[in-house]
Amino acid sequence: MAIAGNDTSSVEVWDVDGGTKVSQLRQSIHEIQGSSTSLSDQPKAAGMCMAVQIFSPPESGGFLNVIAGFEDGSIAVWDLRNSKEPSIKVKLHSEPVLSIAFDGPCNGGVSGAADEKIVFFTLDYQRNTCLIKQEITHGRPGIADICIRGDGKILATAGWDHRVRIYDYHRRRPLAILKYHSDGVSAVAFSNDYRILASASMDATVALWSLYPPN
Repeated sequence: MAIAGNDTSSVEVWDVDGGTKVSQLRQSIHEIQGSSTSLSDQPKAAGMCMAVQIFSPPESGGFLNVIAGFEDGSIAVWDLRNSKEPSIKVKLHSEPVLSIAFDGPCNGGVSGAADEKIVFFTLDYQRNTCLIKQEITHGRPGIADICIRGDGKILATAGWDHRVRIYDYHRRRPLAILKYHSDGVSAVAFSNDYRILASASMDATVALWSLYPPN
């Protein structure tokens, strides 16, 4: 598993069965993809790790990769076969990254942050680059969680504004806004049969939604 490290700017990878730390991942202070290269705007530390996932892309032959979102709005991807520094670094947001979700093939995903947008992206593992496919601004800050449904058709976001938003993942367009909670939504998850969406909120409630059946 991958977690934010005791050094909050790092990521730790642990062997759950053995209870041992396998690796500690750090960002070197190098130029981030998409950032300024002027002498007056030198690269800075990325800050605290705010979101992290471990995954295995098809091209890796079963080897694990880790993606993490940071306080400065950037994401970084490490291939654990060569984990001294990230293979991909890119700034996607103007505020801390709070959530990252991958599609089934791990070729792309969506990020949310403390700013007012979500970002659809794809990863090119051969060129070690991240391509922004689309940004959608929803006018309210704070996306605490994102979940892409297992069939890859829709995704849900958990908003600080008490709302759950549903998007078409492939067409990258909004479908619905769900209003029930009286406080910030902290988590969203789809059932294994894709028929139910659960949302949890700081108002101490869990809501179950039946929407957009897979067939």
